[in-house]
Amino acid sequence: MATVSVVLETDSVDPSNNLTLEDCLDALIRQDYPGDLIEVIAVDGGKVPGLEGIVRKSFPAATVLSCPGASKFEQKNLGMKAAHGDIIALLDADCAAPLDWISVLVAALDRAPADVAGVQGVTDLSRGFLSPEVTALLYGIRNSREGNSAERLVTDNLALRRDAAQKFAFEHPAFVTAVDSLLLHRLIEAGYRIKFCEGMRMTHSYPRTLRVLCSWVLLRAWAVGYFMVRTRQLERDLPGSMLVRAAGLGWPLLAAAKALRDATQVWRHRRRVEARFLKSLPVLIVFEITLFLGGLAALLRFPAPRVSA
Repeated sequence: MATVSVVLETDSVDPSNNLTLEDCLDALIRQDYPGDLIEVIAVDGGKVPGLEGIVRKSFPAATVLSCPGASKFEQKNLGMKAAHGDIIALLDADCAAPLDWISVLVAALDRAPADVAGVQGVTDLSRGFLSPEVTALLYGIRNSREGNSAERLVTDNLALRRDAAQKFAFEHPAFVTAVDSLLLHRLIEAGYRIKFCEGMRMTHSYPRTLRVLCSWVLLRAWAVGYFMVRTRQLERDLPGSMLVRAAGLGWPLLAAAKALRDATQVWRHRRRVEARFLKSLPVLIVFEITLFLGGLAALLRFPAPRVSA
């Protein structure tokens, strides 16, 4: 059986979460996969006082790496580099995995051909106001017409073969979004693909209050737009980079294409999470307007947002 390294980033820990780090660890310790084949690597960015003690209470043999002030993707990179497992599973500290999470991802990769670098699962937000609709927008799956290849990465529920994870990693990891899309682009360029696995599920924390929910969605939208522009300013081979680098004049076209892609994603994903498309529309409209403004902020060289997306 394959050995699995679970890399746990902790930048996502926040008092507003309705799933805590302890919930995350409790779900991980209940996995139905043999415990002696699981390596836990937690990265301490400084947000959780006494993190090492909390993690070792559940996993005495866990590796806890210190990376003060590190972003989500900087923490993931550090954890992946230290991993020894045949498979590296990425998990965020504001998520709770079902008990078969590891066994499902291992089985999916066992059956996959050599060109599959990893498997992408389905993330659902925990219950709350407009939770299904926000899930469809922020975490909806995009997959190929054949249905078996993922066309976006959601890195709180992603598992990679170790050679692929340690060869590619996340570029520009200080960015809080967009670098997952860049990783997928690099993998596809190299002849790999990511397999979509419907049975690989994950529950993601949801803000406790409407006020926090609004700020959470708007900050995420701003960050997505901002870093969509920044990555394309730096990486000429990314789709849409010519539009951004032409003095930013093509940004409205790229943002419009993104809005259409997001609307299509919500439509296709709605039945999976029991979302209502009409209820999603106001959230989608506000999200895309804020995203567009975030991209303008990047073009105007405003400071980068610091959020855990």
